[in-house]
Formats: sequence, C-alpha cells, structure tokens
Amino acid sequence: MTKLQTISHTLAKPIIMHFSMPFVMAYLMIGTIAQKYIGLYDATRHFFSSIILWLGPIPLPGMPIFLSLIFLNLLFKLLVKSPWTIKNAGIITTHIGAMLLLVGGLFTALFSHENYMDIIEGEKTPYISDYHAREFVIISSKNQVIARFDHRNLHTGTILSLNDGITIEILERCRNCKISKRTNSTEEFQSMAKHMQLSEDQAKHNDEENMAGVTFAVTDKNSKQVFVALENVPKRPSYTVSGKTYEVIL
Repeated sequence: MTKLQTISHTLAKPIIMHFSMPFVMAYLMIGTIAQKYIGLYDATRHFFSSIILWLGPIPLPGMPIFLSLIFLNLLFKLLVKSPWTIKNAGIITTHIGAMLLLVGGLFTALFSHENYMDIIEGEKTPYISDYHAREFVIISSKNQVIARFDHRNLHTGTILSLNDGITIEILERCRNCKISKRTNSTEEFQSMAKHMQLSEDQAKHNDEENMAGVTFAVTDKNSKQVFVALENVPKRPSYTVSGKTYEVIL
C-alpha cells in the first residue's frame, strides 16, 4: 500500500501538468505553422497523432504521450488531492470535463474513419472514397470485390497474380498524376491508355487536390491489354477473360 500511495501522490503532483503543457503548446504552434507547408493531413499525423515525434535523428515524446500524462495527472489529482465536498464541486466538475474531452479525443483517434460517397440521385455505389487511403480494386460485373491492393504498395514493375492465370503488371503509378500525350501507343493499349501517359507530378499539400492513377497491363494465356485507371474518373477500365467481365476502380 505504501508503494501504491507513493505512486498515486507522485502522479497527482502539479509538476506533471507544468512539464507537459509547454510541450503541448509548442507542438500545437509548430503543427499549425507546418500545415502551410506540408498540408493539414500530414501535419496532423506528424505532430499530433504520432507516439514518437522525430526532430531530425532525435526522438521526442509525441502528443499522445503528453495527453496521457495530463489525463493521469488529472485523474489522480481528483482521486487523491481533491476533497469531494460541495465547496470543491466546481473544481471536480472541471477536472471531470477535461478528462472526458481527452477520452473522447482518444476514442476519435482510435476508432473514427473519415470517408465520403458521391451518389447521383437514383443511383447507387459499391464503394466509399478516402483521400488518404487509395486502393486498386478489381470487381466483377455483379459488383463483387475480386481483389484489392494498397495503392502505396504499387510500383512500376509490380506483378499482381489473380485467379485463372491472369497477371496484372503495373507500368506507371503516381500519387499525383501529370497527364501527357502518349507517343508509344500500340494495339495493346485500350481506351484512355491509347492517348494518355501518366507521370509523377509534385504532390499537393492537401491530399484531396491530388489525382492518383495507374497504368496497368492485364495478361492471360491469349492476350495482353493495357489500361489507365484514374481516381474519380466515372469511366472505369474493364477487361474480359473467359467470358467474364471485370472492372477496375482506383
């Protein structure tokens, strides 16, 4: 009990709050300024969400660690140092309110997902969109997902093996695509791929301003076809193998 009391009284000391708050304030200030240069998403992920904040080669405790210390400090201050009397009702209520805000922020960080759906009136869609988590998805004519791949793991030369002896080779891949006129078109190139070539352009600070894309070749025993898939382009590339038609969504 003596050790538990020592730990409890240590965690209730105001020095923990006094030590943590300057770091929280500094991270908030630096992270807010950084939004101008690296965008809101990357600034939030780097300065506010990371357990470890890397200052060059130097690791520093991230914002979640300081917020956890503040939560524990408030909790033990409430349990150990604050008399539960009518006179202290305001202090107790304030502490509980601050702790609920921190717990709410924790649940939001751990379990929330932000996505959006574009649905035209009278139509339906089998997928959601996320600016920060793009997928290369192959679906059947019945909107059943056949395969899905993380766009970040696709690189020029990547080979994806599917059923029925089908392979997909990634020929061009970009997070933010620059579109130019294709000069090396052959009979293998289909639809948009006949006319457009993709290359990596400088990524925008905000992910919603970027347009991801992939040029890929579908190969089976009898043929090879090359397609282009672009993010948020209504016309999806499709290919037919053994009488079955498949579509690709990015």
